Amino acid sequence: MLVKEGGLKMRTYSIFNIKKQYQSFVFGRERLLLEMVSSIDETKESSVSKQISYLCEPIEGSVVQGFIYEHLQRSFPEMVKIEDYLKFEHQIKGRLKLRVYSYHIEAVCEGSRMLDLDLFQSLSQMNDSFLAFNKADSECGWLKPIKHASY
Repeated sequence: MLVKEGGLKMRTYSIFNIKKQYQSFVFGRERLLLEMVSSIDETKESSVSKQISYLCEPIEGSVVQGFIYEHLQRSFPEMVKIEDYLKFEHQIKGRLKLRVYSYHIEAVCEGSRMLDLDLFQSLSQMNDSFLAFNKADSECGWLKPIKHASY
């Protein structure tokens, strides 16, 4: 975990929207997907990028940012959009910087884990297919756990 100036703990999440038809395949294999996602930084247009585009739905930035803005504006009075980033701050919880790419959302959280939960709760209301990865701390999980029945 990175600690930025001022002692705020910083976490970076990559959040993917897994296609419905592949959720049962990914369920239980999240750690393998975390390893695959971690290798994206090391390679440019690789087979990993192609696999991600196969498993994940494309994400429309303006829709996601608009949804998050609408759901969090009361809790975060200091919310601004600067270029491709949506930045917001809470006096107690900390700061969050959000950027949407073609197949994932990058969220940089500085401060309390409550900030992360606010973001995750908001995204889980938008869609039940989001899977988040924190590569630095080797954490991963569904924002809204999928229902998996075994017979």
